[in-house]
Amino acid sequence: MEWLQTKWNKMKWRGKLMKCFKDGGIVKTVKHGSHRNEYYPIIHNIDIDLKKKNYRFVFTLKNGMNPELVLNNMWLFKQAFGENIELSGKYKRFILSVYSKGMPTKINYDFEKIEPCMEKALVPIVTGYDNQSVLNVLDLKELHHIMLTGSTGAGKSSLFRSMICSLIFNKTPDEIQFIMSDLKNSEFGIFRNIPHVKCIHMEQKPLLAELRAIETEMKRRSKLLDQYDVEHVTELEEKLPIIMIVIDEVFLLTDNDKIMKILTNISCLGRSASIHLILAMQRSAAKELGGQLLNNMNGRISGKQSNEVNAKIAGLKSSKDITIAGRMALSIDGEEKFIQVPFLDKKEAKKLLESYKIELVPDENNDIEVAVEPLENLIAPDIAQLPTIGGRCK
Repeated sequence: MEWLQTKWNKMKWRGKLMKCFKDGGIVKTVKHGSHRNEYYPIIHNIDIDLKKKNYRFVFTLKNGMNPELVLNNMWLFKQAFGENIELSGKYKRFILSVYSKGMPTKINYDFEKIEPCMEKALVPIVTGYDNQSVLNVLDLKELHHIMLTGSTGAGKSSLFRSMICSLIFNKTPDEIQFIMSDLKNSEFGIFRNIPHVKCIHMEQKPLLAELRAIETEMKRRSKLLDQYDVEHVTELEEKLPIIMIVIDEVFLLTDNDKIMKILTNISCLGRSASIHLILAMQRSAAKELGGQLLNNMNGRISGKQSNEVNAKIAGLKSSKDITIAGRMALSIDGEEKFIQVPFLDKKEAKKLLESYKIELVPDENNDIEVAVEPLENLIAPDIAQLPTIGGRCK
């Protein structure tokens, strides 16, 4: 009988989990005179999917138990349940998911399948597929900003392409505007001549001018929120575009205090103004980046990290265990899970973007080619005088 098999399975798996607690010393010992009482985590629930052979444990720690006893024993859970597991939780309540099959090692980008998953989010950020083949789409209206880290070959470029392309395909230029910076001149060339993309900066000086304009616009929007007593710009009658600042290798900007100060201010105040940051770097350098900016990056995504120290700085301890290209650790407010990033190579991305490109119009004053009117015209009229010296707005 199925119910009897389920009951037997639950008893068996409960026993395996209790053995993990005992083997790992995940216990609180309380002395009462000459007696010692041992308190192990309480297993509240075990869900079993017999068809897929997946298991889900919910357990809590007794008050006073150090959660690191659980978080530092992932190796023990993997020994008992195999590699295909996920552990979520921070302080008291934990969920351990055990999957019979691992997620695919490659999932090709397909916007037709992705688009329906973006509908419920105001600022939908496509990340990747989890162990249940569910596409994780983050909403920056709630999550604010994203930090993307990982060593070379981890899949960062493919994730960048799938994130940005999906937003371009999903929204009009009136709904979202990208400000991009790539000091290495290697990532964002495919997005030139697209009306959603206002500027791609390869030098610090024009980037600083652009960020100053955005900071002024952020203050203008904040005053509007206060004036009309609302919490987010979407509640205003004036329709304002999402401003997405995307910077690759932000580490190369850390010597510029003025740029870093503006980025930190945006990380603190940008969400309600619908101004968001997506920052990326190969190696996590917390001291150079600045603790406040790093702390404000609520969404963390990391590919393979070279060592435990870098993984810890990135805010994703599990990233040190990644061995597959395109496999990344995703953390939302401290809760980690693995995802497989949709694979979108540069050649395919260029093909998909071709129909969105427009002709360039030379700027007679600055000898710069621009795809559409400048960012200043789209945001605050009082900042139109700010210079765009040397910018490459394509």
